[in-house]
Amino acid sequence: MNIVLLKNRSDDAPIIVQQKQIMKYAHHHDLKIDTTEIENSDPTLELEERKEFKGFLRSLSKNDHIIIFDLSTFSNNIEELIKVFECLLTRSISVHIADANVCIHVDAKPLMLLELLVKQRELNQTLDKEKTQGRPKGRMSKSKFDMYRPQVIELLENRTSISEIAKILHVSRTSLKDYVNSRGLKEIVKAKITLLQSSRKPPLSPAKSPIAKECSLIKQPIDQLEGIHDEL
Repeated sequence: MNIVLLKNRSDDAPIIVQQKQIMKYAHHHDLKIDTTEIENSDPTLELEERKEFKGFLRSLSKNDHIIIFDLSTFSNNIEELIKVFECLLTRSISVHIADANVCIHVDAKPLMLLELLVKQRELNQTLDKEKTQGRPKGRMSKSKFDMYRPQVIELLENRTSISEIAKILHVSRTSLKDYVNSRGLKEIVKAKITLLQSSRKPPLSPAKSPIAKECSLIKQPIDQLEGIHDEL
């Protein structure tokens, strides 16, 4: 299965930018996109703290293909990236990185992954120097609507209006609208459907278009990631 994993972020790679690059990559490499999921956990946290992302990893099957925009979709931390790739490659899961136009798989040369990690480390160092006081760029404050996020996305996918969603959730329409806009949820829904439709010829009608699941598979944690390397 070919799975697109989009990262909900507000830096220089919002959903629409990720979508365009992934569509370009998939078309160039003749990849059919089967499903699209959204990863919303904080990439600065350790893997053990990211229940949502761990659930996504657990949901994958052997020989699946993941298509991401860049390594930051997985994590901003080099050590955590090593853990993620260790987990994926030992299960023969391939990772397509659209922005770098490369595919990391179990038979790929180790130097390829090493070069990507080195570039990510250099990027992290540059970003650290550019940090200013206050909330780091790209971080979103928590909201009382976060608990409704999967439900809101599902309703938006079904073309439910903001007013109707507010009534269903018994919340303020104005506050809900502000949340949807600040999180770019309409753009997320549009990107998910567009990515799925782009890999199918002829395009499916809206009524028959498959809807991608929200990446919230958190019922069971990953028991253990074995063989984690301590260094590159």
